[in-house]
Amino acid sequence: MHSHDHHGNSDIVGVKLLFSVFFNLAITLSEIIGGIISGSLALVSDALHNLSDTGALLTSYFARKISKKPRDLKFTYGYKRAETIAAIINTTVLLAISFSLIVEGIRKIIQPNEINTDIMLIIAYIGLAGNLLTAILLFSHSKENLNLKSSFLHILSDLLSSIAIIITGHIMQFYNLYILDPIITFLISAYIIIESINILKDAITITMQAVPDGVNFEIIKDKIESLPFVKDMHHTHIWSLDGNNLFIESHIKVIGKDYDNYLKEIKAILNKNGISHSTIQIESEYCDDFCIEEKD
Repeated sequence: MHSHDHHGNSDIVGVKLLFSVFFNLAITLSEIIGGIISGSLALVSDALHNLSDTGALLTSYFARKISKKPRDLKFTYGYKRAETIAAIINTTVLLAISFSLIVEGIRKIIQPNEINTDIMLIIAYIGLAGNLLTAILLFSHSKENLNLKSSFLHILSDLLSSIAIIITGHIMQFYNLYILDPIITFLISAYIIIESINILKDAITITMQAVPDGVNFEIIKDKIESLPFVKDMHHTHIWSLDGNNLFIESHIKVIGKDYDNYLKEIKAILNKNGISHSTIQIESEYCDDFCIEEKD
């Protein structure tokens, strides 16, 4: 039995995540409205960035809720992969919007328009304040798990994005270099595209049940087969349900009959390699690959 309970702390984190979601939604709406009024595409692209972070925060919140839901007769693995499905949907939408912003940015370079930098800067400073407040809320929990760490990194990148827009806004205010607006849009959109592709790659890796990054299949196999009682390790599969928890199933042909101790040693190696969920089928050296139990 593996406990994932965070006791009373989980409720506090959940509340902070919800507050962060509301802050980011407020920033997103203000940047969309401010971007349209001021004519700043950079603000609209940063609004998209904040919207992606809102999705990340919501995913973290619901993932914590869903992870507590017990397995049932239909979903025997539980509901952990719901987070992965949400990530695929969110990143696909983000990629489509990002490419459309790049097209709009090219149009703005060809046909530049004047930008109301006063409104642009007011909204940018509001965004900076909201992102800073959200970062403060999540900082103390950012090392608890990958979910919260990734959410905190999203907010941290928002802070940098807001600072970049503020610097650009002040430059345009004094020098009327309105071409900087689509350039900043390209940079923000490029960042979102790179980030989305990485998330999409990880989500597809999980969905396809591939061996997760950081797990060396050959090293684990060599360590198991180096045990004196192990003759062969085959029909082995290593995968993850959610990007955090690792699973393995394997057939291991052994010499001798001390099966309980064999399993303890095998599982000890797996645990040292971060795999705590395992299904091991022990086979006698006298059986072929399809043998389930030793024959007399």
